[in-house]
Amino acid sequence: MTEQPLSLQQQQMLALGAVFECAVMADQIATRGDADPAVLASLFESVLVMDATDFDTIYPRPGRFQDGLRLLRKSLNREQNRDAARPLSYGLALLHLSSKLRKNDDVVNILRNRLLALEGQRAHFEDLTQPGFCHRLAGIYVDTLGTFRFRIRVQGDPAKLQDEDNAARIRALFLAGVRAAFLWHQMGGRRWRLLFQRKAHLDILNSIKINELN
Repeated sequence: MTEQPLSLQQQQMLALGAVFECAVMADQIATRGDADPAVLASLFESVLVMDATDFDTIYPRPGRFQDGLRLLRKSLNREQNRDAARPLSYGLALLHLSSKLRKNDDVVNILRNRLLALEGQRAHFEDLTQPGFCHRLAGIYVDTLGTFRFRIRVQGDPAKLQDEDNAARIRALFLAGVRAAFLWHQMGGRRWRLLFQRKAHLDILNSIKINELN
């Protein structure tokens, strides 16, 4: 944790950073077939924390989202980076998917009930990054967010994408990304502000002492 409590605006930016962290991890799995298991565990953990009202309970280790925060900074700075184009598109797609979910109470209720059932079975999974748990999250994603006409098109190594475990981890990450986007919106985050208040968002992002976060 930082020495000073994080402000609401800083927590908002960290939640957005978590969205982009999911995007970065998905891109790494799609292109390389692997991603940091500690980061994956933090992201998957957040999906099961549905009723918390404080940021620290949902993301107790935001310092693990440094790749996502770097991607967010590049986006706000409008830096042209070929390697960042794919994860950036995934991150923006997750924000859009989250907005569609917020407008569909039926899917929200199904999603909540499925996650509650999975949370009740959590004791059966020693490691949240193990294939069994990832496939459960992926199944929930397919049965809820996957019913929307909007699709996130993933690019990468065909051999990596055809691997069922990799596909499950990517879908699980997208579910975690939507969860982070939900929190970002609950804390006042809006896409139009990212477009028209870039400097203000950059100032907030730069005020976060990343090296002092857990």
